[in-house]
Amino acid sequence: MENNKNIKNKKNIKNKKLKKTNYLFIYCIISFIWILLVFINPILAEELVILHTNDFHGRIVSQTQKIFEKYEYEVAGAEYISSIVNNIRTQEKNVLLLDAGDFSAGTIYSNLSYGQSVVDFYNYLNYDAVTLGNHEFDFGYEKFLNIVKNLKMPVLCANANPLFKYTKPYIIINKNNLKIAVIGLLTPETEQITMPKALNNHKILDPIEILNKYKSEILSNNPDLIIALTHLGVKEDEKLAKNVDYIDLIIGGHSHTTLYEPITVQNNNKNILILQTGSYGKYIGYIKLNVNKNPKNIDLISYKLYPTINKIITPDNQITKILKKYISDSEKYATEVLGQSNTTFDKNSKDISNNLGTLITNIMVYYTNSDIAFYNTGGIRDILNKGNITYGQVFSILPFENMLITVKMKGKDILELLNSMENKKTPLKYNSSLEFKENKWLLNGKEIQEDKEYKVATIDFLYYGGDGYTEFKRYPVFENYGYIRDIIANYIKEHSPLNDSFEPLKYLQSKK
Repeated sequence: MENNKNIKNKKNIKNKKLKKTNYLFIYCIISFIWILLVFINPILAEELVILHTNDFHGRIVSQTQKIFEKYEYEVAGAEYISSIVNNIRTQEKNVLLLDAGDFSAGTIYSNLSYGQSVVDFYNYLNYDAVTLGNHEFDFGYEKFLNIVKNLKMPVLCANANPLFKYTKPYIIINKNNLKIAVIGLLTPETEQITMPKALNNHKILDPIEILNKYKSEILSNNPDLIIALTHLGVKEDEKLAKNVDYIDLIIGGHSHTTLYEPITVQNNNKNILILQTGSYGKYIGYIKLNVNKNPKNIDLISYKLYPTINKIITPDNQITKILKKYISDSEKYATEVLGQSNTTFDKNSKDISNNLGTLITNIMVYYTNSDIAFYNTGGIRDILNKGNITYGQVFSILPFENMLITVKMKGKDILELLNSMENKKTPLKYNSSLEFKENKWLLNGKEIQEDKEYKVATIDFLYYGGDGYTEFKRYPVFENYGYIRDIIANYIKEHSPLNDSFEPLKYLQSKK
């Protein structure tokens, strides 16, 4: 009996030891898993900060602009933008810097060097990638190639056929433990809104088709995040997000839309975010993401636009030294006072007496002694403020290298053009002696005659079909007067101060 008891006790002791061993083993396994989660989690989930710009348009020198829609400050400027970017880079671990196009052209400080001043600035900032905008072609194809060749970061454009020299359709960027795919897209409008010869026979294809074309190739790289870096405009970005489900993020440009919050588009049970910073270097976009690798998931931590208000930023003087020569050369022209204006002229004014488009086209009529003048609305890029007028201001208003030309057109083609404007990208600006009244187009109060020949002034951009206007090209160029910007500048010199948009036609009448 005693022996049986001892045997039973020994079994109990053995069972207790076995249980204790099992508990210890389970504890060790749980601890090991916990340790793995602690150390592996940073690999499975990484924070990523993306800084982004778009439609910079050569603002390497500060200028007064509206911030948050109503407050005016000195903003942009290379030394202030650089300071913000470098400060964020010192505070964050994973930082990506991207640009969505139209960086090289738009001010006297960029145009006089054919975009090279901006190239030097972007190289200094060390962008991870930029995509092409339509204005990268403003200086012609050879100058475009110089811009792309001299940039030290990848230049992206997937939907050009053939691909532009020195560009790539997409890249894979490795940031610490993250693999990020970035694909670049250019607006197909480029074929209409750029001088045709500047594209050198390249076609710009449908962005949705091209994204789908590269889908399997990009996904084969097993990226953790896929970014479409687009120069399409926000409406086209939304269309893109609704039709392509494998991208995670769209960083856009072209429409100059200031998005204080991302636009979210749902597609195939995922949220695709759309971002854009407006234009002219007023803001730097900042988005922080938590990128989960397994299972794959992208979480938005924060998004904001950093305003580049000069007076609250310590400038980076190193970039000022690099750009000094470009700026000093440009200042010789930019600060020259041409004359004065007693009125503020704005292309959006409903009063034609102070509409900037009316003023410009009236000067065109005056200078060429034409019947009618047309100018594209998108080519007028700034306001002419009351007060002193400098050459730099005229450059900001008319930054593109457009020539003033005349053609002799039949009235029927002029009427076709006028009646089709509402179906084009934008209506044209025209002189004050042309008006639409009682369902008829009148010139100096008389109806335009279909068979009559009229002398028409315009710019070479429109003559070659810019913004979809093909009517001018039916006729040979009658005369080329040189750069429209210089013609406007000379008029201001000779007829200052400006009072209203009708004055050029008054001068023309007095000459007759």
